[in-house]
Amino acid sequence: MPPAESRTGSSRFDPSWLLLVAAALFLARVGWGVWESYNPPKKSEKVAWVEFAKAEAISRETGRPILYDFTAEWCPPCNAMKSELFSDPKAAQAITNVVVPVRVLDRQREEGRNVAWVDSLQHAYDVTGFPTLVVYSPKTGRSQMSTGYGGLEQTLQWMSRSAYTVVSGVAPDGTPVR
Repeated sequence: MPPAESRTGSSRFDPSWLLLVAAALFLARVGWGVWESYNPPKKSEKVAWVEFAKAEAISRETGRPILYDFTAEWCPPCNAMKSELFSDPKAAQAITNVVVPVRVLDRQREEGRNVAWVDSLQHAYDVTGFPTLVVYSPKTGRSQMSTGYGGLEQTLQWMSRSAYTVVSGVAPDGTPVR
């Protein structure tokens, strides 16, 4: 005979809600992965940027030329250079050993104007696109300029050759330069 109080239905646990939770977590992870592919986490830069006002004195003291990095926050190649080149510890060390790095951040699009020293440098080097790198020796007055980003290795090689050229007055192939 059944007990006095009878239960209706099964006493077994129904795991169907676990399937719904698993599906929701799976969809959330897929969505997060898609979001990350369009918004990768920013790597922190390893280059020790020098203030514009101090760069020339440091350059004269150390004998290293100045590297002006003309950049803008909205510029995709600039951001690639930041995450690949300036965030790489070995590349950052090589840059610091060869030049005095100065960031020249263009704010024209965001704020409608730049600070005076940024405008002055952009005009002096006729900067028309980003990124533009200029290696300049205050001691000799010589400079070399490159626009665009061709990758970590190519940019480091260009920087090294340009630093040698602007300081010595001789191109790496032995040709004298002005």
